[in-house]
Amino acid sequence: MPMAPHDVVVSTHDIAVALHDLRDRQRFLKSLTEAIAWCTGSGSLSEPRTSLRSCKPSDLVSPEDQVDGVCISRSFRLPELGRRLPPVTDLCGGRLVAYFPSFNLADGWAETQSKGFLDVDNIPPYDTWVWWVRGISRVEYADHRTSEIDASYLVAWVPPDFIELADAGIRANPEDCIRWLDTLDDDFVRSIRSMKLLPDAPAEVIAPGI
Repeated sequence: MPMAPHDVVVSTHDIAVALHDLRDRQRFLKSLTEAIAWCTGSGSLSEPRTSLRSCKPSDLVSPEDQVDGVCISRSFRLPELGRRLPPVTDLCGGRLVAYFPSFNLADGWAETQSKGFLDVDNIPPYDTWVWWVRGISRVEYADHRTSEIDASYLVAWVPPDFIELADAGIRANPEDCIRWLDTLDDDFVRSIRSMKLLPDAPAEVIAPGI
């Protein structure tokens, strides 16, 4: 049965809030540096399901406030642990991931394939959280209607030792709600590229199951 015009998507356009000024970029670098300092040397590949989950967020606030709360808690606790780094200039061998909660189907397949590094909702461990990006996806249909979908996402830093597990989960995720940040090409990602934290061009996207 052919699809009706109102069901046929002609195009999509993703819009994400970039790091516009020096203050935003400094805040992002501080959060990234602290996530790297906190997670480096922590966690266990033999227990990925429980690793890197000490900064548990509140369930009673918005996703953006959850991310802010985790970052603030981690920042306060770092000096007690003696874990400090100068502002980073690269990803220290790790990789940034983007998680889109609005697209999550909680099917559990990414959780299984990542051995629990990503949870049943496909969320990266709390301690790895870095930033909340406000975004929308504008969709145009064949009958010329348009709609907007919330496309805000969490940015998290995956430590080098956990990249293989995270990648297995990302490849297994059918709804594409968890992706490597360097495969995206929105305003936020372009601002990160301008800081030399990502390659100049988007990385190749590998289809699930490959």
